[in-house]
Amino acid sequence: MLFHKYCTILLLLSVIISCKSNPSREMENSIIWKVDPHTKLSSYIDSVEYIALETHPDGLFNMVEKLVVQDDKIFILDFRNCKQVFVFDTTGKFLFPVGALGRAPGEFLETRNFTVDSNYIYVIDNFQARLLLYDLNGTYIETKQLPGVFYDIAILGNGDYMFSWQPLKDLPVKKENKITITDKNMNVKKELLPANESDCCNSTKLSFFTQNAENIIYHTLLSDTIYLLDRHDAFTFSTLTIDFTNHSIPMKWRQDYSKVTENYQYLYTTPFVTPKYILGTNDSEPYLIDRKNKKVILNSREKDDYFLLDPDFVAGNKVFSYLLNDTYQAMIKDGMKRAPKEIEEKLEKDHYVLIKYILK
Repeated sequence: MLFHKYCTILLLLSVIISCKSNPSREMENSIIWKVDPHTKLSSYIDSVEYIALETHPDGLFNMVEKLVVQDDKIFILDFRNCKQVFVFDTTGKFLFPVGALGRAPGEFLETRNFTVDSNYIYVIDNFQARLLLYDLNGTYIETKQLPGVFYDIAILGNGDYMFSWQPLKDLPVKKENKITITDKNMNVKKELLPANESDCCNSTKLSFFTQNAENIIYHTLLSDTIYLLDRHDAFTFSTLTIDFTNHSIPMKWRQDYSKVTENYQYLYTTPFVTPKYILGTNDSEPYLIDRKNKKVILNSREKDDYFLLDPDFVAGNKVFSYLLNDTYQAMIKDGMKRAPKEIEEKLEKDHYVLIKYILK
Protein backbone atom coordinates (compact mmCIF):
# COMPACT_ATOMS: atom_id res chain seq x y z
CA MET A 1 0.00 0.00 0.00
CA LEU A 2 2.80 2.38 0.96
CA PHE A 3 4.58 1.36 -2.22
CA HIS A 4 1.58 2.32 -4.34
CA LYS A 5 1.29 5.67 -2.55
CA TYR A 6 4.98 6.31 -3.15
CA CYS A 7 4.63 5.50 -6.86
CA THR A 8 1.61 7.78 -7.15
CA ILE A 9 3.52 10.66 -5.59
CA LEU A 10 6.46 10.07 -7.94
CA LEU A 11 4.09 10.03 -10.92
CA LEU A 12 2.49 13.32 -9.91
CA LEU A 13 5.88 14.92 -9.39
CA SER A 14 7.07 13.74 -12.79
CA VAL A 15 3.97 15.25 -14.45
CA ILE A 16 4.51 18.58 -12.70
CA ILE A 17 8.20 18.66 -13.64
CA SER A 18 7.36 17.66 -17.20
CA CYS A 19 4.80 20.47 -17.50
CA LYS A 20 7.29 23.01 -16.23
CA SER A 21 10.11 21.87 -18.48
CA ASN A 22 7.86 21.63 -21.55
CA PRO A 23 5.78 24.82 -21.76
CA SER A 24 2.71 24.83 -23.93
CA ARG A 25 2.99 25.50 -27.66
CA GLU A 26 1.20 28.81 -27.15
CA MET A 27 3.85 29.97 -24.69
CA GLU A 28 6.64 28.88 -27.03
CA ASN A 29 5.09 30.95 -29.81
CA SER A 30 4.55 34.13 -27.84
CA ILE A 31 6.68 37.26 -27.76
CA ILE A 32 6.16 39.89 -25.09
CA TRP A 33 6.23 43.41 -26.53
CA LYS A 34 8.96 44.85 -24.36
CA VAL A 35 11.11 47.39 -26.17
CA ASP A 36 14.84 47.08 -25.54
CA PRO A 37 15.94 50.67 -24.78
CA HIS A 38 19.65 49.81 -24.84
CA THR A 39 19.91 48.39 -28.37
CA LYS A 40 19.87 50.67 -31.41
CA LEU A 41 17.98 49.40 -34.42
CA SER A 42 20.85 50.66 -36.56
CA SER A 43 23.05 47.95 -35.03
CA TYR A 44 21.10 45.43 -37.12
CA ILE A 45 21.65 47.35 -40.39
CA ASP A 46 24.80 46.60 -42.35
CA SER A 47 24.32 49.15 -45.13
CA VAL A 48 21.73 50.92 -47.26
CA GLU A 49 21.30 51.41 -51.00
CA TYR A 50 19.01 53.76 -52.91
CA ILE A 51 16.93 53.13 -56.03
CA ALA A 52 15.65 56.20 -57.89
CA LEU A 53 12.58 55.17 -59.90
CA GLU A 54 12.28 56.65 -63.36
CA THR A 55 9.58 59.28 -63.77
CA HIS A 56 7.60 58.15 -66.80
CA PRO A 57 4.18 59.35 -68.04
CA ASP A 58 2.90 55.75 -68.03
CA GLY A 59 4.29 55.02 -64.59
CA LEU A 60 3.03 57.83 -62.36
CA PHE A 61 1.62 56.90 -58.96
CA ASN A 62 0.85 58.67 -55.69
CA MET A 63 1.20 55.98 -53.04
CA VAL A 64 3.11 52.74 -52.54
CA GLU A 65 0.41 50.53 -51.04
CA LYS A 66 2.10 47.25 -51.89
CA LEU A 67 5.56 46.47 -53.19
CA VAL A 68 6.93 43.15 -54.45
CA VAL A 69 10.41 42.37 -55.78
CA GLN A 70 10.52 39.32 -58.05
CA ASP A 71 12.93 38.18 -60.78
CA ASP A 72 14.83 41.49 -60.89
CA LYS A 73 11.63 43.51 -61.19
CA ILE A 74 9.93 45.86 -58.72
CA PHE A 75 6.11 45.81 -58.70
CA ILE A 76 4.27 48.72 -57.06
CA LEU A 77 0.53 48.97 -56.43
CA ASP A 78 -1.27 52.28 -56.00
CA PHE A 79 -4.79 51.02 -55.23
CA ARG A 80 -6.58 54.10 -53.93
CA ASN A 81 -5.46 56.50 -56.65
CA CYS A 82 -4.46 54.69 -59.83
CA LYS A 83 -5.91 51.22 -59.14
CA GLN A 84 -2.96 49.74 -61.01
CA VAL A 85 0.41 48.00 -60.69
CA PHE A 86 3.54 49.63 -62.14
CA VAL A 87 6.71 47.70 -62.91
CA PHE A 88 10.35 48.86 -62.76
CA ASP A 89 13.62 47.00 -63.00
CA THR A 90 15.92 46.92 -59.98
CA THR A 91 17.92 49.88 -61.28
CA GLY A 92 14.72 51.97 -61.25
CA LYS A 93 14.01 52.01 -65.00
CA PHE A 94 10.28 52.04 -65.72
CA LEU A 95 9.15 48.98 -67.68
CA PHE A 96 5.35 48.90 -68.01
CA PRO A 97 2.00 49.23 -66.24
CA VAL A 98 0.14 45.98 -65.71
CA GLY A 99 -3.06 45.92 -67.79
CA ALA A 100 -5.41 48.86 -68.10
CA LEU A 101 -8.75 50.08 -66.79
CA GLY A 102 -11.68 48.83 -68.84
CA ARG A 103 -13.88 45.83 -69.58
CA ALA A 104 -12.03 44.33 -72.56
CA PRO A 105 -9.89 41.15 -72.22
CA GLY A 106 -6.87 41.92 -70.07
CA GLU A 107 -8.54 44.99 -68.57
CA PHE A 108 -10.01 45.54 -65.10
CA LEU A 109 -12.15 47.99 -63.17
CA GLU A 110 -9.81 47.90 -60.19
CA THR A 111 -6.66 46.24 -58.92
CA ARG A 112 -7.85 45.38 -55.42
CA ASN A 113 -4.62 43.50 -54.80
CA PHE A 114 -2.01 41.46 -56.59
CA THR A 115 0.85 39.03 -56.17
CA VAL A 116 3.70 37.76 -58.30
CA ASP A 117 5.53 34.46 -58.59
CA SER A 118 8.13 33.18 -61.06
CA ASN A 119 5.42 32.59 -63.69
CA TYR A 120 2.73 35.25 -63.54
CA ILE A 121 1.40 38.53 -62.19
CA TYR A 122 -2.00 37.90 -60.56
CA VAL A 123 -4.49 40.78 -60.27
CA ILE A 124 -7.74 40.73 -58.26
CA ASP A 125 -10.63 42.71 -59.79
CA ASN A 126 -13.52 42.47 -57.32
CA PHE A 127 -15.79 44.70 -59.39
CA GLN A 128 -15.96 41.97 -62.00
CA ALA A 129 -15.16 39.05 -59.63
CA ARG A 130 -12.15 38.13 -61.73
CA LEU A 131 -8.53 37.11 -61.37
CA LEU A 132 -6.40 38.29 -64.29
CA LEU A 133 -3.09 36.64 -65.15
CA TYR A 134 -0.21 38.35 -67.00
CA ASP A 135 3.27 37.06 -67.72
CA LEU A 136 6.26 38.80 -66.14
CA ASN A 137 6.57 41.07 -69.18
CA GLY A 138 3.02 42.34 -68.70
CA THR A 139 1.41 40.34 -71.53
CA TYR A 140 -2.17 39.34 -70.74
CA ILE A 141 -2.62 35.56 -70.45
CA GLU A 142 -6.10 34.73 -69.16
CA THR A 143 -8.96 35.61 -66.82
CA LYS A 144 -10.47 33.34 -64.18
CA GLN A 145 -13.82 33.83 -62.45
CA LEU A 146 -13.40 34.27 -58.71
CA PRO A 147 -15.65 32.23 -56.39
CA GLY A 148 -16.29 35.30 -54.23
CA VAL A 149 -15.00 38.68 -53.08
CA PHE A 150 -11.40 38.67 -51.84
CA TYR A 151 -8.93 41.27 -50.63
CA ASP A 152 -5.56 39.57 -51.00
CA ILE A 153 -3.95 36.63 -52.78
CA ALA A 154 -0.97 34.30 -52.34
CA ILE A 155 0.23 31.39 -54.46
CA LEU A 156 0.92 28.03 -52.83
CA GLY A 157 3.80 25.75 -53.72
CA ASN A 158 1.61 23.49 -55.88
CA GLY A 159 0.09 26.42 -57.77
CA ASP A 160 -3.16 26.53 -55.78
CA TYR A 161 -4.51 29.92 -54.73
CA MET A 162 -4.94 31.29 -51.23
CA PHE A 163 -7.35 34.21 -50.86
CA SER A 164 -8.17 36.36 -47.84
CA TRP A 165 -11.46 38.00 -46.96
CA GLN A 166 -12.18 40.45 -44.18
CA PRO A 167 -15.55 41.63 -42.81
CA LEU A 168 -16.11 45.30 -43.60
CA LYS A 169 -18.67 47.49 -41.90
CA ASP A 170 -21.84 48.28 -43.89
CA LEU A 171 -20.92 45.95 -46.75
CA PRO A 172 -23.40 43.16 -47.54
CA VAL A 173 -20.83 40.45 -48.37
CA LYS A 174 -20.70 37.86 -45.59
CA LYS A 175 -18.48 34.80 -45.27
CA GLU A 176 -17.93 32.22 -42.58
CA ASN A 177 -14.16 32.02 -43.01
CA LYS A 178 -11.37 34.50 -43.66
CA ILE A 179 -9.15 32.31 -45.85
CA THR A 180 -10.23 30.35 -48.93
CA ILE A 181 -7.98 27.90 -50.78
CA THR A 182 -8.83 26.96 -54.35
CA ASP A 183 -7.22 24.87 -57.05
CA LYS A 184 -6.02 26.40 -60.33
CA ASN A 185 -9.55 26.19 -61.75
CA MET A 186 -11.05 28.12 -58.80
CA ASN A 187 -12.68 25.08 -57.21
CA VAL A 188 -12.78 25.65 -53.45
CA LYS A 189 -10.68 23.04 -51.64
CA LYS A 190 -10.66 24.35 -48.07
CA GLU A 191 -11.68 27.31 -45.94
CA LEU A 192 -9.78 28.31 -42.81
CA LEU A 193 -10.00 30.66 -39.83
CA PRO A 194 -13.67 31.31 -39.00
CA ALA A 195 -14.73 34.95 -38.88
CA ASN A 196 -15.77 36.11 -35.42
CA GLU A 197 -17.05 39.15 -33.59
CA SER A 198 -13.55 40.34 -32.68
CA ASP A 199 -12.51 40.80 -36.33
CA CYS A 200 -11.89 44.46 -37.12
CA CYS A 201 -14.34 45.77 -39.73
CA ASN A 202 -12.18 48.53 -41.18
CA SER A 203 -10.96 49.14 -44.72
CA THR A 204 -7.73 50.86 -43.64
CA LYS A 205 -5.63 47.72 -44.07
CA LEU A 206 -5.07 46.80 -47.70
CA SER A 207 -2.88 43.68 -47.61
CA PHE A 208 -3.20 40.65 -45.35
CA PHE A 209 -0.46 38.36 -46.68
CA THR A 210 3.31 38.51 -46.74
CA GLN A 211 5.49 35.53 -47.52
CA ASN A 212 8.88 33.89 -47.30
CA ALA A 213 10.36 30.71 -48.76
CA GLU A 214 8.50 28.44 -46.34
CA ASN A 215 5.40 30.29 -45.21
CA ILE A 216 2.58 32.58 -46.15
CA ILE A 217 2.08 35.00 -43.26
CA TYR A 218 -1.45 36.17 -42.51
CA HIS A 219 -2.62 38.90 -40.15
CA THR A 220 -5.71 41.06 -39.67
CA LEU A 221 -5.88 44.60 -38.32
CA LEU A 222 -5.86 44.88 -34.50
CA SER A 223 -5.15 41.17 -34.05
CA ASP A 224 -2.22 40.16 -31.84
CA THR A 225 -1.92 36.81 -33.64
CA ILE A 226 0.21 36.12 -36.71
CA TYR A 227 -0.53 32.97 -38.73
CA LEU A 228 2.29 31.15 -40.50
CA LEU A 229 0.76 28.90 -43.14
CA ASP A 230 2.92 26.25 -44.78
CA ARG A 231 3.38 27.10 -48.48
CA HIS A 232 3.48 23.39 -49.33
CA ASP A 233 0.66 22.25 -47.04
CA ALA A 234 -1.63 25.20 -46.38
CA PHE A 235 -3.88 23.13 -44.11
CA THR A 236 -0.98 23.14 -41.65
CA PHE A 237 -0.13 26.34 -39.83
CA SER A 238 1.34 27.68 -36.62
CA THR A 239 0.68 30.92 -34.79
CA LEU A 240 2.84 33.57 -33.22
CA THR A 241 1.28 35.90 -30.65
CA ILE A 242 2.58 39.35 -29.75
CA ASP A 243 1.69 40.03 -26.13
CA PHE A 244 1.18 43.74 -25.53
CA THR A 245 0.32 43.01 -21.87
CA ASN A 246 -1.55 45.95 -20.31
CA HIS A 247 -1.54 47.86 -23.62
CA SER A 248 -3.39 45.18 -25.55
CA ILE A 249 -6.72 46.26 -27.07
CA PRO A 250 -9.75 44.95 -25.14
CA MET A 251 -11.54 42.25 -27.10
CA LYS A 252 -14.83 44.19 -27.10
CA TRP A 253 -13.20 47.07 -29.02
CA ARG A 254 -11.30 45.10 -31.64
CA GLN A 255 -14.14 45.24 -34.14
CA ASP A 256 -14.31 49.02 -34.18
CA TYR A 257 -11.08 50.75 -35.19
CA SER A 258 -12.49 54.17 -34.20
CA LYS A 259 -12.51 53.17 -30.52
CA VAL A 260 -8.82 52.39 -30.39
CA THR A 261 -6.86 55.14 -28.63
CA GLU A 262 -3.19 55.92 -28.21
CA ASN A 263 -3.27 54.03 -24.91
CA TYR A 264 -3.26 50.72 -26.80
CA GLN A 265 -0.67 49.03 -28.95
CA TYR A 266 -1.22 46.73 -31.92
CA LEU A 267 0.28 45.47 -35.16
CA TYR A 268 -0.85 47.57 -38.09
CA THR A 269 0.73 45.94 -41.15
CA THR A 270 1.06 42.22 -41.77
CA PRO A 271 4.59 41.43 -40.54
CA PHE A 272 7.40 40.10 -42.69
CA VAL A 273 8.89 37.03 -41.04
CA THR A 274 12.44 35.79 -41.74
CA PRO A 275 14.44 33.15 -39.86
CA LYS A 276 16.13 35.90 -37.85
CA TYR A 277 13.66 38.78 -37.71
CA ILE A 278 10.05 39.93 -37.69
CA LEU A 279 9.59 43.35 -39.29
CA GLY A 280 6.58 45.58 -39.71
CA THR A 281 4.78 48.67 -38.49
CA ASN A 282 2.86 48.83 -35.23
CA ASP A 283 0.32 51.47 -34.24
CA SER A 284 2.85 54.27 -34.61
CA GLU A 285 6.24 53.25 -36.02
CA PRO A 286 8.40 50.58 -37.67
CA TYR A 287 9.83 47.79 -35.54
CA LEU A 288 12.26 44.88 -35.72
CA ILE A 289 11.94 41.82 -33.51
CA ASP A 290 15.06 39.74 -32.94
CA ARG A 291 13.50 36.25 -32.96
CA LYS A 292 16.40 34.47 -31.29
CA ASN A 293 16.58 36.84 -28.33
CA LYS A 294 12.89 37.87 -28.44
CA LYS A 295 13.92 41.51 -28.32
CA VAL A 296 11.74 44.32 -29.71
CA ILE A 297 13.84 47.06 -31.30
CA LEU A 298 12.62 50.50 -32.38
CA ASN A 299 14.39 53.43 -34.01
CA SER A 300 16.64 55.38 -31.68
CA ARG A 301 15.27 58.55 -30.10
CA GLU A 302 18.80 59.96 -30.35
CA LYS A 303 21.07 60.69 -33.29
CA ASP A 304 21.92 57.56 -35.24
CA ASP A 305 23.56 56.33 -38.43
CA TYR A 306 20.43 54.61 -39.80
CA PHE A 307 16.68 54.73 -39.24
CA LEU A 308 14.28 52.04 -40.44
CA LEU A 309 11.26 53.18 -42.44
CA ASP A 310 8.00 51.22 -42.73
CA PRO A 311 8.99 47.96 -44.45
CA ASP A 312 7.19 47.61 -47.81
CA PHE A 313 8.87 44.35 -48.81
CA VAL A 314 11.36 41.97 -47.23
CA ALA A 315 13.33 39.18 -48.89
CA GLY A 316 15.98 37.46 -46.80
CA ASN A 317 18.15 40.19 -45.30
CA LYS A 318 16.94 42.89 -47.72
CA VAL A 319 14.26 45.38 -46.69
CA PHE A 320 12.67 47.80 -49.19
CA SER A 321 10.93 51.03 -48.16
CA TYR A 322 9.52 54.05 -49.97
CA LEU A 323 11.43 57.24 -49.15
CA LEU A 324 10.00 60.78 -49.24
CA ASN A 325 12.13 63.92 -49.15
CA ASP A 326 10.58 65.25 -45.92
CA THR A 327 11.33 61.95 -44.20
CA TYR A 328 14.85 61.89 -45.59
CA GLN A 329 15.57 65.42 -44.36
CA ALA A 330 14.32 64.53 -40.88
CA MET A 331 16.56 61.44 -40.75
CA ILE A 332 19.59 63.45 -41.92
CA LYS A 333 18.90 65.98 -39.18
CA ASP A 334 18.93 63.11 -36.68
CA GLY A 335 22.34 61.93 -37.81
CA MET A 336 21.73 59.44 -40.65
CA LYS A 337 24.44 59.15 -43.28
CA ARG A 338 23.67 61.17 -46.40
CA ALA A 339 22.61 59.51 -49.64
CA PRO A 340 24.64 60.05 -52.83
CA LYS A 341 24.23 63.52 -54.32
CA GLU A 342 22.21 62.29 -57.33
CA ILE A 343 19.70 60.66 -54.96
CA GLU A 344 19.36 63.84 -52.93
CA GLU A 345 18.68 65.77 -56.14
CA LYS A 346 15.95 63.28 -57.09
CA LEU A 347 14.37 63.60 -53.65
CA GLU A 348 14.42 67.39 -53.82
CA LYS A 349 12.47 67.18 -57.09
CA ASP A 350 9.96 64.79 -55.46
CA HIS A 351 10.99 61.85 -57.62
CA TYR A 352 10.21 58.33 -56.46
CA VAL A 353 13.04 56.80 -54.41
CA LEU A 354 13.27 53.45 -52.63
CA ILE A 355 15.70 52.72 -49.85
CA LYS A 356 17.03 49.18 -49.56
CA TYR A 357 18.40 48.12 -46.18
CA ILE A 358 20.87 45.24 -45.97
CA LEU A 359 20.46 43.62 -42.56
CA LYS A 360 23.25 41.83 -40.72
